[in-house]
Amino acid sequence: MSGIDGGWVELPAGDGHRFRAYRAAAKGEEIGRLIVAPEIFGINRHIRSVCDGFAAEGYSVVAPDLFERAERAVELPYDEAGIQRGRDIKGRIADEDALTDLRAALDHLGGDAALIGYCWGGSLAWAASSRLPLRAAVGYYGGDIGKRLDETPRVPTLLHFGEQDHAIPPEVAAGVRARHPAVPVHLYPAGHGFNCDERGSFHPQSAALARLRTLGLLRAVF
Repeated sequence: MSGIDGGWVELPAGDGHRFRAYRAAAKGEEIGRLIVAPEIFGINRHIRSVCDGFAAEGYSVVAPDLFERAERAVELPYDEAGIQRGRDIKGRIADEDALTDLRAALDHLGGDAALIGYCWGGSLAWAASSRLPLRAAVGYYGGDIGKRLDETPRVPTLLHFGEQDHAIPPEVAAGVRARHPAVPVHLYPAGHGFNCDERGSFHPQSAALARLRTLGLLRAVF
């Protein structure tokens, strides 16, 4: 995409809020465009590496800093202090405001993108699948999805959960399967955050398989 060359940019939301976002240019010919919705740790080193990884696959990527509704330029580590602070900041941000910022990222990408979210971002990906005009939505271990089972995705949607995730009860994945049988729900022999190689819960085999499935969906919609 013209203008996507890596680094930080500032985006305007529809309600006048302005916030930073990390963007990564597609390497080689652009296949498609992606929004990456982060965990409760901000646009930290790991999320930037996720963006860079998808850019290496041929996608132009933007990761909006959803924390900036509450605090600016927060990047947290994967320790207990980081978890507690991340939960505190997330608690001060309404989901509707986060979705407004995801819409701003979509507009920045020309209104044509898929969305991939992790943890908090995974829950937002599910919400966005029924509210934003996306190509597709992918959610990794989104715990709040269980509160939104009455919302039906309007775009191709894929969900990843860990069977050993103590933060998300198995009823969430089962509920999606029961209420939305057309949505692929994959379970992995792993815990919460299994995709993050900076966490103790990282499970490389599960992360690799989930990535293959995610890239398969992206290839199908772009």
